[in-house]
Amino acid sequence: MGCGGLAILGVLAVVLLSLGAILGRSDVDIEPIEEPVEEILDELDEDDDLDQVQPGAQPVGRAPETATPLVVRVSGPQGTAYSGTFGTTQGGMIPVDGILGAAPVEYAIETPGGAFGAVSAVFQKNQPVPGTLRAEVLSAGEVVAEGSTSEESSWVEVKWSPQG
Repeated sequence: MGCGGLAILGVLAVVLLSLGAILGRSDVDIEPIEEPVEEILDELDEDDDLDQVQPGAQPVGRAPETATPLVVRVSGPQGTAYSGTFGTTQGGMIPVDGILGAAPVEYAIETPGGAFGAVSAVFQKNQPVPGTLRAEVLSAGEVVAEGSTSEESSWVEVKWSPQG
């Protein structure tokens, strides 16, 4: 860095220090908050509106009667590291990764009202491992779609739509 660069850095440092000193001497009075936190929280609870619900927020409580319990199940040789995505056309895809144990791994898919579109899942082995990697979609506990691969470094895809 030449002399010109050092001069610019020096000027910049002086300007920033001066600005900090000016802002540090502010005569703004800050009044303490006298209202207890509990009162503020009570007021917020009273003002709950549906328009305050954030997109993607999960509902609390009992699911509607028309909800369809859907599950994506991944299974294969114990100790197999995998990654992939699953989800619905209307709910979006969720990335996951993990290591398979003795029991299959299951991911629940939220489907309030039954309107969710097609279900899709894609999983792959993270390292070459012998054995079959399997993905299944279950609706109300019944396997409605399945796919598998026995390739050491491959992926498996499964899709299902409630319309057939």
